[in-house]
Amino acid sequence: MTPDSLLQRIEASAQRHEKRCALSQAGARSLTYGELLARVRRAACGLTALGLQPGDRVLFGVRPGGDAVVLLLAILRAGGVVATLDLGMGDETFAARRALINPRWVIAESISYALSARAWPRRLLRARGVALPPLARLTGVQLLRVGRRWPGVPRSIDARTLWRADKSAAPCAPIVRRGPTDAAAIVCTSGTAGAPKAAVHSTASLEAMVDGIAAQLGLTEGDVVYAREMHLVIPALLAGARVVIPPRRRPSPWRTLRLLGATQSTHASFVAGEAHALVAHCERRRARLPATLRLMLLSSAPAHPPFLARLRRVMAEATRVLCVYGMTEILPVATATLEEKLAFDEPGDLVGALVPGVHGHVADDGELHLRGPGLFTGYLGAPPSAEHATGDVVRIDARGRIVLLGRKKDMIIRDGFNIYPELYEPTIEGVPGVRRCALVGWYDESAADERVALVVEPTPGTDERALEHRLHDALRNGSGRIDEAALPDVIVFTSLPLAGRSSKIDKHALRVQVERRVACESR
Repeated sequence: MTPDSLLQRIEASAQRHEKRCALSQAGARSLTYGELLARVRRAACGLTALGLQPGDRVLFGVRPGGDAVVLLLAILRAGGVVATLDLGMGDETFAARRALINPRWVIAESISYALSARAWPRRLLRARGVALPPLARLTGVQLLRVGRRWPGVPRSIDARTLWRADKSAAPCAPIVRRGPTDAAAIVCTSGTAGAPKAAVHSTASLEAMVDGIAAQLGLTEGDVVYAREMHLVIPALLAGARVVIPPRRRPSPWRTLRLLGATQSTHASFVAGEAHALVAHCERRRARLPATLRLMLLSSAPAHPPFLARLRRVMAEATRVLCVYGMTEILPVATATLEEKLAFDEPGDLVGALVPGVHGHVADDGELHLRGPGLFTGYLGAPPSAEHATGDVVRIDARGRIVLLGRKKDMIIRDGFNIYPELYEPTIEGVPGVRRCALVGWYDESAADERVALVVEPTPGTDERALEHRLHDALRNGSGRIDEAALPDVIVFTSLPLAGRSSKIDKHALRVQVERRVACESR
């Protein structure tokens, strides 16, 4: 395997399936494999002509779609390093990450530049929980935009012209070769504004990631894959399948259901928030997921048995559900089927057996450490990593499968007892009337100890007072019984805030909400 073999394999697949549809998205023209390959080649040559050098870091803020796929592959082909840009970060976080990454290029959509150029749209977005970074004020970098130039957008080149110009020439410069550990992608992970962390992947680790996902999907050239994530798009392109990318605005559940049926999707990938909304919609409308769907992939957050039982009732009998456990630093790590998770009746969240090639061990404090060919090379600015300390506290069951007990950073210590929220949340979600829940802790100065709040998002139409009585009884004596030391001090009913594209429950924001609410009620 050579360091650039992933790009060579994508090109070989595009040549084999030249006339097949490669990418489609609502509101945009579909691309055949031949058109996709031609655009990538021309865009790579255009970037090189503009001055992109091998190893240049490109801050990339283009939403999923055909343009994003073309530009990402073109940057890699030209030897650049793609650094993903989360458009939901504020000024301080953006400044810290820019300083860490030190990009020479920024590619973003014209509308993002335009909105960040004016104070009132930024204030409006901030009021809705979106802290748009100040893209329009960037200096010292080469700017490219996607789309026509809006008022307030810095003078820059429309990236789409890179593949529209001189189609007859069809330039085909060779793929820039990299060393086995040379950076290809940088993905920022969690961290405070002052100390962000950026995981670095080489083309070799990216290829291992893609192959690991492909082995779980089992794709063929006739399949239709509903997905927006590049680690799913690329395996589909390698197989000659058709990729259906959701609309740029997060589609409503009814539109998602309609799109899955209209495209006859055989595979679909959802993060937690999307999956919950889709199941709730099917329940309300007495609808079912399309029978063409052979595999449904769930990722980014724990899929608890109560939710999976609801999912099973609205899906076709032949549909297989696979829950994928992984992280930015290494993916995939382990998988578990819906049937395995529903049959598991021990404490904790079953995430499954390690996938082939991934090796792990549990440290003395219960933290899971991992290594394998898909492991990132290290954090930017830090020494190389031989293994990754995940921050997840786990145990190994009698069949050698990983059982997640919780996150070290989310652990609550009350009266000397270690409370891992994810150990109890699946049980609590089994109580009738609970749609989703989270346990969070906060420090109570009067008690000189942490207190525990159970935050519950009820199912629509549930009487909260009756549910509170039911929870008190169930957690102590009934089907939702948990350790007495983990019983909550307060129960709060509200919708759970979700964070980022992964739609995980934002426990930091939730903790702040709980602290403010308790402070107000104690006055």
